[in-house]
Amino acid sequence: MPFRGSLAVGLGLLTADQLRGPNFVHLHRDVYVGADTEIDTRVRVQALHAWSRERGIVAGPLAALAYGADCPWDDAEVVLPQHCRLAPDDIATRTDHLPSDEVVERHGCPITSPARTAFDLARRVPLVEAVAAVDAVAHRCHLTSEHLRRIAAAHPRARGTVQVRRVLELTDPRAESLPETRLRLGLLDRGVPPAVPQYRVVLLGGKRVRLDLAWPHVKVALEYDGPEHRTIAGQNRDAFRDGDLGDLGWDITRVTSAMLLDAAAFDQLAARVMRKLA
Repeated sequence: MPFRGSLAVGLGLLTADQLRGPNFVHLHRDVYVGADTEIDTRVRVQALHAWSRERGIVAGPLAALAYGADCPWDDAEVVLPQHCRLAPDDIATRTDHLPSDEVVERHGCPITSPARTAFDLARRVPLVEAVAAVDAVAHRCHLTSEHLRRIAAAHPRARGTVQVRRVLELTDPRAESLPETRLRLGLLDRGVPPAVPQYRVVLLGGKRVRLDLAWPHVKVALEYDGPEHRTIAGQNRDAFRDGDLGDLGWDITRVTSAMLLDAAAFDQLAARVMRKLA
């Protein structure tokens, strides 16, 4: 577990030279962990709490990651009851007094509640990434738009609340990955009618599958291919799956990460979907 070096030295548990040795890793100012410790989300949360001298509340991207939600960002953010003049460059701090219902315990440390975390992420830019982050938290923590509306209503003067309203219009907790949200919003921005995320289909053999984005009335769907789809097993599975869907009349187009990064390719994809919908 992460610990404050000055406290360990003050208690006579370690010396300053030992802290600088190979048995410990320096995480933040005055915060260390054993060299054999895996630096996962739990350790990162605990390290921030230790750095704040057990006064801070972990918030933002790291709070989202603590709930198991993907996040476009992974920076460290802490809410403190008073201003900290010595905040290191790798930790974002803000001063606030959060209501008790906006703070929960995770990994033995206080972090912002799922709804408060979503609210904070909804105020970030750019808009698409903010929606993707809120989708991820909402999906993982079973949030609805009403949860976010209540938080926004409780903080009408918070910075970025105008964008929160826009995020509320675009968020969809059915999305299961950040690329799915980016794909969905990119198509909307190009004039494609809204799709249904994670649409359920029963194949002829009785197996149930879900389509990433679907237009059920015309049986057109898009499937995003992440890294697991590029293995031999993944490609074989997808080929048989697409064939089974084709037996039911579904037209499946597979989308790669490169398409989302190339504006021209994204435009071509949107045009292709529009032709199919027509």
